[in-house]
Amino acid sequence: MSETTIYEHILIVSANSVSMSQIYEKNHKRIYDFLYKYTQNADTAMDLMQDSFLSFHKHYANAGLSEERAIMVLYTIARNLSINYAKKFSTTRELVSEEMEYHSHNPKLEVQAEYQDLEDRLYSFLGELSEEERSALLLKNVEGFQLAQIANILDVSVSTASRLVIRATEKVITIAKRENLVPD
Repeated sequence: MSETTIYEHILIVSANSVSMSQIYEKNHKRIYDFLYKYTQNADTAMDLMQDSFLSFHKHYANAGLSEERAIMVLYTIARNLSINYAKKFSTTRELVSEEMEYHSHNPKLEVQAEYQDLEDRLYSFLGELSEEERSALLLKNVEGFQLAQIANILDVSVSTASRLVIRATEKVITIAKRENLVPD
């Protein structure tokens, strides 16, 4: 490469890359939410989120990744850390449900509490899915990623990512029917 070409390449990489602080500021809440939904534990999600960014910084801070690619790498790291954590601490997890008493006859609060209970119960079903199914379902339906992005994060083909989302959705529907949350 000539000097001009090298300089142009550096400018292109610099223009396309995003700083670590920008990546953190824009994405730490999303990564935390993803990990929380995956682990169902706020402290664990926070620890794993911090570990994800530390690992990203250690291995990719100077890689000149575009923002979109950096986010995909972050989700991959977060997912892998949560899988490792689950394997390390694979004891039976008790589902803690806080009994909430509303001393109000406000229908909006009651409906909101019912929806929150339903959401909590649906997230508890994720434990019955395989790691890949859980990741694919969360990335698709909660994080809003496209199948190509999910395939990239999970390191599988797009068709495999599609099958994982479909299979996970079918399993959650089956579990919801079993638990009488939806009609047969």
